Amino acid sequence: MKKLGLLFVLVGFVFSAFSQKYITKSGKIDILSKSTFLTIDGKNKKVACILDTKTGDIVASTLILSFEFKEALLQEHFNENYMESKKFPKSTFSGKISDLTKVDFTKNGTYNVKYEGKLTMHGVTNPISYPAIIVVSAKGINVKTDFKVSLAGYKIKVEQSYKDRINDDIQLKIDFNLEEKK
Repeated sequence: MKKLGLLFVLVGFVFSAFSQKYITKSGKIDILSKSTFLTIDGKNKKVACILDTKTGDIVASTLILSFEFKEALLQEHFNENYMESKKFPKSTFSGKISDLTKVDFTKNGTYNVKYEGKLTMHGVTNPISYPAIIVVSAKGINVKTDFKVSLAGYKIKVEQSYKDRINDDIQLKIDFNLEEKK
């Protein structure tokens, strides 16, 4: 009888630890850069992300080829000339919510937090730290953030003839709807 009780306790512990993870395979990243001559507006709806609500660890990954643009030529230049998608096929973020104590994942609400970690893009890894908004609801967890990255900081080269058309800072808008991993 004691062994059976211990088994139920262990299964309960494993189940509760397992249920701490939230996941999506359809997260969104929008990139935007506006200048007088050119607007770069790309969308990616195939971003994978896992959030561990117990530790605040968050990992996200996407294939660069998943970004879509209205203009086919812009999409081609993005992949071949700038992001070099064949050489650097994916981008990843690995980090954590640095002020996890602000969030009660058992209670619906909106929480302003800060996350920090490492963003790898175009073969370059840089530390990043930005504010984010977490919304906890019956549907799951939504994570949103909006920040800029420097092309030069990730060794993404812009031809001299386009330097006045493409800003070095590119806006990234992140929107992840995460569901409990079952």
